[in-house]
Amino acid sequence: MKEKLQALVNKMNEDPSGLDHLSATYNFILNDGEAYSVEFFERGAELSTEATEKAKCSLRLKEENLHKLIDGQLNATSAFMMGKIKVDGNIGLALKLQNVLNNYR
Repeated sequence: MKEKLQALVNKMNEDPSGLDHLSATYNFILNDGEAYSVEFFERGAELSTEATEKAKCSLRLKEENLHKLIDGQLNATSAFMMGKIKVDGNIGLALKLQNVLNNYR
C-alpha cells in the first residue's frame, strides 16, 4: 500500500495544479492496523507511514477499498453510505479528497 500511496504523492508533487488549493492532513487507517497520513499543501503532498494527531479527517477502511478509491473504482461518497469507509473528523474534507483523487487518475 505504501508504494501506491507514494506513487500518488509523487504525481501530485510533479503537478500540484490538481490539488485544487487543498491544505489539510488526512489519516488512512486500514483494518489490518496499518496507518498512513498524507499532508496536502498548495505546492504538493507528503506521505507518512503513521497516523498523525493533526489530521482533520481520518478514513478507516480495508486496504482493498483504499486501492479502489485511488484507482477510481470506488466513489468515496457511495462507499461512506455503504459503510465501506468510516470518516472521523471533517466530512467535507473527505468529499474534497474525492475531487482531488479524480484529478490524478
